[in-house]
Amino acid sequence: MSAAPEHDRRPDSADLLRGLLTAMRAFHAGDDFARAPLPAVLDAPDEAAELCVLFNSIANRVQTLEQQLLDQAAEADEAADAPRSDTPAVAADSDKSPAILVVEADPDAEPMREAAQSALRGLGGVWDRAAVLRVDSPEAVREAVAHHRVVSALLDARGSLDLLRSVVGTLDSGVPGVPLLCFAPDGDPAAFDRAGAVTRGRNRAEVVRSAAQAVERLTLHWLTQAPVAPDPLAEPAEPGYGPIRFEGEKVLVVDDDVRNVFAMVSALELYGLTALTADNGPEGIELLMRNPDISVVLMDLMMPGLDGYATTALIRSYPEFADLPIIAVTARAAPGDRERSLAAGTNEHVTKPVEVDRLLALIKRMIKR
Repeated sequence: MSAAPEHDRRPDSADLLRGLLTAMRAFHAGDDFARAPLPAVLDAPDEAAELCVLFNSIANRVQTLEQQLLDQAAEADEAADAPRSDTPAVAADSDKSPAILVVEADPDAEPMREAAQSALRGLGGVWDRAAVLRVDSPEAVREAVAHHRVVSALLDARGSLDLLRSVVGTLDSGVPGVPLLCFAPDGDPAAFDRAGAVTRGRNRAEVVRSAAQAVERLTLHWLTQAPVAPDPLAEPAEPGYGPIRFEGEKVLVVDDDVRNVFAMVSALELYGLTALTADNGPEGIELLMRNPDISVVLMDLMMPGLDGYATTALIRSYPEFADLPIIAVTARAAPGDRERSLAAGTNEHVTKPVEVDRLLALIKRMIKR
């Protein structure tokens, strides 16, 4: 039997992933219209197709945000050309230019500044106008807050703990709730301890262990902090919730599949959640111990070693986690799966591919409860 014509062949997972990689490279290089390929029929999409769908959704959102900022810049230029009255105008926070604040450990080196600039270069377009401001005192922080809209802060935890605390305290006073990242590289336990002391108890604060991770987290913080126009076609995910947004609440994703983790984290953080990840049960429990402010756990059930059922049961054995919301996430939909996961201690059970709107509504309800 002869092979099917090329135009009749449906793309397999490998084709989709190759196309996704090509689209991501083009998008990163500045092609705002680059999109991942999709199969003609999405009746039962596999993980590769789901990843393509999520990338396209994120790319569409970024393109919309950039256009909104271009429109805002045009309006600002028109306002600047208009006749001015004798009374000076007071700029609102929304009119301030955005900025990332960085605190360096070494006065002669700027790795945090370089990471922040790398994140902004990756977004490109109007994002290049944003400022990366190095601050080394509470006075410098207050000056930055007075003239800029601080979107996030990146602190090198290898420096002075007194400086870190004074900067964070000033940020708490001037821009409470601003996303905070503390850089503590692997192999530096002293820096990790200082980072933990600064971030402990804050919803929108976390420790990053590499420059690449810092760039990734800054990028997501930047996107989730950008103004988003209401979507006239959007429908509430559940009655009473409306378009769902979060305020940096922490979600722990326990999953051994890096593709699932990437897709899940990208979707969650675009709606304002802070996602921590673990690729196995023991690491997930360790993260819970270090981050008692985690609000919800998304637990993959099918993991090697300590699977999701056993991990959930172990979490429930700790009194402090007796009421922690845990949502089971599984690729299987066999009879009895839901009952088994609930018996292990989960609160809800969803199947892959996950419907993002339904998951967000579920998380919102869990956090409110």
